[in-house]
Amino acid sequence: MVRRKNLLLSKFICKILKIKAMNNNKTVLKITKFLLLIFLFAGCVKDGDFETPNVDCTEPQLTATTTIQQVKAMYTFGGAKIIETDLIMEGYVVSSDKSGNIYKSISIQDKPENPTAAIKISINQTNIYTKFNVGRKIYVKLKGLAVGYSFGSVQIGVATGGGLAGILGSELNKYILRSCEVAEIIPKKVAIADLNKSMLEMLIEIENVQFKSGDLGNSYGNAGNTETVNRVLESTDNSCNFLDEVILRNSGFASFKNTVLPEGKGSVVAIFSNYYDDFQLYLRDTDDVKLTAARCDYSSSFQPNITLKSVKEMYKGSLVEFGISNNYVFEGFVISSDEHGSFEKKLVIQDAVENATAGIQILIGKTANFEQYNVGDKVLVKLNKLYMNKKESILTIGFPKATAIVEIEETQIADFIYNSGENFTIIPKEISIIETLNPTFENTLVKVKNVQLAQNELGSAFTYFSGTNNGFRTLETCNVSAKLSVFTNGKATFANKLFPQGKGTITGVLSNVLELRTPLDVQFSEAFEACVVLVPKIMITEVADPNNNVSARFVELYNAGVGEVNLTGWKLNKYLNGATTVSGSALALTGIVIPAGGFVIIAGSDYKILFDDIPDIETTYISGNGDDVYELVNNTGARIDIFGVIGVDGNGTNWEYLDGRAVRKTSISAPNPIFTISEWIIYSAASNSLITHPNSPQYAPAGFNSRVR
Repeated sequence: MVRRKNLLLSKFICKILKIKAMNNNKTVLKITKFLLLIFLFAGCVKDGDFETPNVDCTEPQLTATTTIQQVKAMYTFGGAKIIETDLIMEGYVVSSDKSGNIYKSISIQDKPENPTAAIKISINQTNIYTKFNVGRKIYVKLKGLAVGYSFGSVQIGVATGGGLAGILGSELNKYILRSCEVAEIIPKKVAIADLNKSMLEMLIEIENVQFKSGDLGNSYGNAGNTETVNRVLESTDNSCNFLDEVILRNSGFASFKNTVLPEGKGSVVAIFSNYYDDFQLYLRDTDDVKLTAARCDYSSSFQPNITLKSVKEMYKGSLVEFGISNNYVFEGFVISSDEHGSFEKKLVIQDAVENATAGIQILIGKTANFEQYNVGDKVLVKLNKLYMNKKESILTIGFPKATAIVEIEETQIADFIYNSGENFTIIPKEISIIETLNPTFENTLVKVKNVQLAQNELGSAFTYFSGTNNGFRTLETCNVSAKLSVFTNGKATFANKLFPQGKGTITGVLSNVLELRTPLDVQFSEAFEACVVLVPKIMITEVADPNNNVSARFVELYNAGVGEVNLTGWKLNKYLNGATTVSGSALALTGIVIPAGGFVIIAGSDYKILFDDIPDIETTYISGNGDDVYELVNNTGARIDIFGVIGVDGNGTNWEYLDGRAVRKTSISAPNPIFTISEWIIYSAASNSLITHPNSPQYAPAGFNSRVR
């Protein structure tokens, strides 16, 4: 076809030459010269191909004396290493800067198919593809060049000031020679999870990938500027379970930067590169992107397979890592809302519309979440790559930072939380103020009945009447010792408004405080009631060390007040052998409610056998052997009562209860934060004249009167 075109063109030129000879016209002369140039050029190229001249090729008489891998191994940390020996390396070009996405470099690998090593060569020139096209075998004369470290990978270039620069275009022929061989490059097929630094600069193909949903609708780059843009490819298995992701990095100078990302699923061929520890891909052209199959819908990978309650039960006191292969997904319902400024950058979910058995808070790096997640929305949460731990005493899910939990990045929220589109009316659990101390209701929506603002806080704002500081308000129920703290974010739209005065119900998400969604959550329709001040009177009334069984030791608590007391947050501390610090972890009394005139028995494992009584708490913590101190503290950490003197070993003192018991006198009707021996009767096997009953060992059960006052 080319020869036919050339023949026709030559005949046409001959006619022009005849006209020229007849007329000697200058204009005709110019036209003739122009057509002659076209003829000569057309004779050198194929149809539509003006890049690769069809010229005779002379194979360089060179033989490789080293491999790409051996060259990479030459680099040692501390700056570029200049190569001073006559070494020759060969490789096949796999990159192309034709589209402008790859800049001033070529990537070569050691084989056209199934390569074992690859490397980048830095070249201070553009349009490299016109000489070093994809598949071209090249020889690199390494003497005078350098091996260096740039942005986390080993590269070849020219040493400069300890660093690495590109080979000058004027010196390119000195170092890099083209072979006549042009091979077909077969991309190395690899899964994202298997990418590693040994593959850097190879041409790879990743199958079953698609652009993340958050990127859809965007182009490869930014139309309005020349900034480099990252897009993210995610891989799936054949069941549309999402597996891994990798960055696709696109230059602001790429010719395809304004092309809209394809929405399908398929394969992508690219140069595998990195920026230090972050792996990334570089396209040669969008022809390498073949996403023609139907994409995976997120809903298909969000199928619940575990309950929220079971998820919470995984927590054993330290950071929980959910892994990447368990594919845990739980279902829940949104109960929080940041529409009015509460619940900043967090979403709270419970496991049921009504009578929830579990709830959790999830930290997310985004505001105005109510626009996407409304109260009552059914959501599915995928736990792969997430972590769980306590944050400010509340079980929380999010990203890890050491052992702490931080927010899920905004761009990744959709990977973990899927809104089903279904919405339900959430019915809060109605509870009393005492029940707010029950950990069962943590992170659930509750309606607390019969509460009012504490009298000393009447006339206060939700936070303060000015400013943006966070605030707390205290609610109470008359004749109940428990209090409820209500938290309001200082940025909430109602933060500076007057807190309602009166009595009624308050609805909110319960944690260690109650957080409101809107001021309408407070419904005080009854008149305020002046409460009689109720002081909890929880006393230590007996400390037992039976002579016949150390595993039957016990401590007895008694409520000498007029109302029941919830001991959530209270602790029993033990000080051994004159210690000034608490022994081990203090014994938590959370969940114990002691009625007026009631007892709590905290005992060892044999107590129930000897006394035919089930202790309220069975524990090995009760180990006092006559010289140890017990201290009772409330939920603020304040001491309420104590037996013994902290920092004093009880042996030989007036409170030594070795193999015996210490009993509180019935005339004592209130706890005492200062140990007073006159309030106690002491029985001991010790020959100690300072105690009430020396040489009086006590045997269980006859020598003791548990639950009797």
